[in-house]
This record gives sequence, structure tokens and C-alpha cells, in this order.
Amino acid sequence: MEAFLIIDMQEGYIGHRRGSEAFDYTLAHINGAKDLFRKAGKPVIVIRDISEGDTPEYKNVAELKVQEQDDEILKVDNNSFWNTTLHELLQKKKVDFIVMAGNAAEYCVTATYFGALERGYKVVLLQNGVLAATTAGLETINTLRPLISYSSLEHFL
Repeated sequence: MEAFLIIDMQEGYIGHRRGSEAFDYTLAHINGAKDLFRKAGKPVIVIRDISEGDTPEYKNVAELKVQEQDDEILKVDNNSFWNTTLHELLQKKKVDFIVMAGNAAEYCVTATYFGALERGYKVVLLQNGVLAATTAGLETINTLRPLISYSSLEHFL
């Protein structure tokens, strides 16, 4: 079973980028992929970092179209598996293949990617579905990590 993980797309972390080409482009890819997963009856899991608080500033950006049936995992560390129930949730849903997207390539996305691998999951990143703190960070993740395009995902699911 496949699942879609969306990491840290929160107002306090990316809201200041609203209106930028990277913000709009990335959110369009994430929302499109999210719709594909829902249509296929596959889990969508939204992860929020509350290490700096669980105030409105750390809610998901409004442009991320979260639905009631989406699961939410709250975390306080970079790795979304560390001290959370993510692994148990994925096991319960019989997930073995993860498509990841979100913020930020250099930090939480990479830490969660390795956390998934360490737990035996097959993992790819959604091409054009990851924001980064730096251009170099995005280039690195796009070069070193396996990617899946929206069109490939559409056929895969």
C-alpha cells in the first residue's frame, strides 16, 4: 500500500514565501498528488512540527487543502518518525511505499526520508513537491534522492 506524507507545510515556516513562484508551484504539485492519493483510496498523512508551539502560526498554510479524512501527525523533532506514532499508523494501514513532499529539503524532509528507510519503507520524493531553505539544498535533494513525477504518480496509482 502507498501513502503520501506531507511535511511541515506550515504558516510559520513557509507563509512568508506566499506568492513566490516556488510556493505556488510546490503547493500545486502537492495538492495535485494529494488528490490522486485520495481518489485511489490511499492514505494522506499531514505532519506538523509543533516544536515552537501549536499556535495559529504553526497551522498548515491555507493553500494546503487538508481534508477531514487525512491523518495528522504532530512532531517536535526533524525526523517525523522520532517520538511519534507515524510508524504505527503506517503499519496499521499496511503501508510499505511512501511518497514524500513538503518543507524543508535540508532538514525535516531529509531526516524523515532516512527515518523511513531505517524502518524498511520504500521511499520517493514528489518531484517539484519539496521546498528548501536554499537553492543548493533543493538541487542536492533532487540529485541524490529518488523522485517520482506527478504524471508517473498518476499512472502508478
